[in-house]
Amino acid sequence: MKLLIWGLTGFLALLWTGAAAMLAAAVNWLAASSADPAIRGAQAMAQWPLPDWMPPGVIEPLKAGISELLGSVVTATSWIAPMLGWLSPVIWVVWALVLALMLALAGGAHLLVGRNKPRLAA
Repeated sequence: MKLLIWGLTGFLALLWTGAAAMLAAAVNWLAASSADPAIRGAQAMAQWPLPDWMPPGVIEPLKAGISELLGSVVTATSWIAPMLGWLSPVIWVVWALVLALMLALAGGAHLLVGRNKPRLAA
C-alpha cells in the first residue's frame, strides 16, 4: 500500500511539474512576443480597406471603433508585458507549494497506513 501511495504521488508530481513547466514556458513566450506583434497588427488592421458594398454612414464609425479598439490593445501591451514577466516566478512558487502539500499528504498517508497493523488474537 505504501508503494502505491508513493507511486501515485510521484506520478501526480510529474504531471504537476510538466503542467507548470508548460505554463511557465507559454507565459515567457507570450511576454517576449506581446508588444511588437500587437503594435504591428494594429497598424496593419487600421489600413485594411472596407468593402464597397457597406453604406457610407457605417464605414466611418466602424473605422473609428476599430481604431479605438486597436489603440486600447497597444496601450494594454505596455502594462501586460511587465505583468507577464512576474507571472512565471509566481507559477513556480505555486508549483512548489502544491508539491509540498502533495508530499505532506503522501507522508501522512504513509504514516497512517503504517499504524494500522493487524493484531493477532491470542
